[in-house]
Amino acid sequence: MSGTTARRRVLVPVVLLAAFLVSGGVTQAVTPFIRQDDWAFLLPEGTPGAVPPSYYNASEGRWLNSAWWWLVGQHGTTQTAALTYAVAYALLVAGAWRVLHVAGIRPRPAVDALLGVALYASCVWVQLLYWPGTLTPSVMWGAAALWLLPWATRRRARLAGWLAVGAAGAVLTYPPTGVVLLVLAVVALGEARWRRVGLTVVAWGVGFAAGIGVAYSLNLVLNGHFGLQLAAWRHANPLTSPAALAENVGRWLSTAGELWSAQWWVAVVAVVATAVGWRDPVVRPRLQRLLVALVVACGVDAAQTVATGLVTEARGQLWSWLAAVLPAALLLLPREHGDDRTTPVGRGLLRRETVGAALLAVLAVGGVLAWRADLGPHQATRAQYAAIAAAAAAHPEGTPTPTIVVYQDPTVRETRDGRLMASTLFMAVQQERGSVPRWCVGVECRVIGEQADRASVVQLGTASDGSPLVGIVVPRPPDWLS
Repeated sequence: MSGTTARRRVLVPVVLLAAFLVSGGVTQAVTPFIRQDDWAFLLPEGTPGAVPPSYYNASEGRWLNSAWWWLVGQHGTTQTAALTYAVAYALLVAGAWRVLHVAGIRPRPAVDALLGVALYASCVWVQLLYWPGTLTPSVMWGAAALWLLPWATRRRARLAGWLAVGAAGAVLTYPPTGVVLLVLAVVALGEARWRRVGLTVVAWGVGFAAGIGVAYSLNLVLNGHFGLQLAAWRHANPLTSPAALAENVGRWLSTAGELWSAQWWVAVVAVVATAVGWRDPVVRPRLQRLLVALVVACGVDAAQTVATGLVTEARGQLWSWLAAVLPAALLLLPREHGDDRTTPVGRGLLRRETVGAALLAVLAVGGVLAWRADLGPHQATRAQYAAIAAAAAAHPEGTPTPTIVVYQDPTVRETRDGRLMASTLFMAVQQERGSVPRWCVGVECRVIGEQADRASVVQLGTASDGSPLVGIVVPRPPDWLS
């Protein structure tokens, strides 16, 4: 083992641990905030308040997620799920980092550390941390595939199999990491001939289609219908007319605009890195191939929306962070022997490696700040709801367990955000005392409503079974939910 390889084997875990701590990821791993629809993959089927995982098989094809729930998820806790997700995500990032090293991107340790933090601190991926029960299989699948990628690229047949199996398996998880695998596979090919790049995309497409076929077929065999039974809230709009085409194209353009306006600084880094790399004869061939893979990733998303009307939320666009990180990383490629040319930037002359390091620093710092900005409000909400549940469930030893009823502002209760946060409070009580509360009725609601602006926990007297009757108020939906 060379000294450089040994140093990298130390650098990678140290940097990832530092990123885990500095970004605030450790707080979500130890005291996780759980989004409402993740409880289906954390609790046994039939638990009050939790939708059965089979619903997501029928409506979204999450077959590998359900297999994970059956084997592991329902037997663990929120903490074990969040810790497992954190470890799996670190392995995925380490696998991607290793792919870049094998592809020839091996900067000096300080810049390599920036590259590692930039890969980790995705302002997109942080939005997925609140579904550890559901999403762990997708991260594990992606991590396993990326660690196998350098081995797969040694033979064409092996790579074709890796692409097909990797893409097919990714489709059966949620969110699919297939486009991430494709983009990094193209980077791993280096300056491979365009024919091989094209065949790589085709093999990936075959696997993607096969995964869809498997999901649809499993639904036919086990649920009695071929395809997906899309939930009404997704507002599907099948492509059946020119009007539907116009509507769906508009939906995609609107969603894409929202994505890049929210992370405009990532787009700026991507544009600058691409412009600098395009001018460099060493970087340009690889950059061109990377751009093709990114266009395919974007095209798959556009095709889905145009064909079905379904839009992918920003947190599902996992490739969009790579659209900035990878062009910046390519600027770190070693120069050809004897090539000391510089890349013109602005009024002066800067080495492209310096530009790449600066852009990665922007992504690393911006990404860490984005993680902290996202995790902080979620943790505050978790603490608020846990405190309400603990206060409501508290009772002196030897006295009956309180009967807990829930009140929510009627103007909020029937909204999507209202339902999400009500479910969150219901499950906070379930975690605190092992059973879910019920909605208030009649005079209970009136009494709690009169005090809702002043107190989150209201003593209502005695229930019919002799236990203390306690009312709790669902707080207004937090700003981060909008």
